[in-house]
Amino acid sequence: MAVRDEKLERAKKIAHRKMDFLRHVIIYLLVMAVLAIINNISTPGSYQWWLWPALGWGIGVVANFLSAFLYSGGSLEKRLIQKEMERMGDEE
Repeated sequence: MAVRDEKLERAKKIAHRKMDFLRHVIIYLLVMAVLAIINNISTPGSYQWWLWPALGWGIGVVANFLSAFLYSGGSLEKRLIQKEMERMGDEE
């Protein structure tokens, strides 16, 4: 039963990270849309300064994506461990 509870807690943490990422993306898109509108209404056809915050915050969004999906639940760590185990098996 303890193993099932552990898996449930781990699944909840992974789901929470993924939901946090989705919230982050939605807020990012909304804020960038507002900044782009402000930029283009206040100074139409001029320098697109809103792209700089979009780039900076976009880096954070990408990092959040990697954390939530690529590294979620230690899947990368599990793959690296498996690869090392296979390599060590070949040496014996």
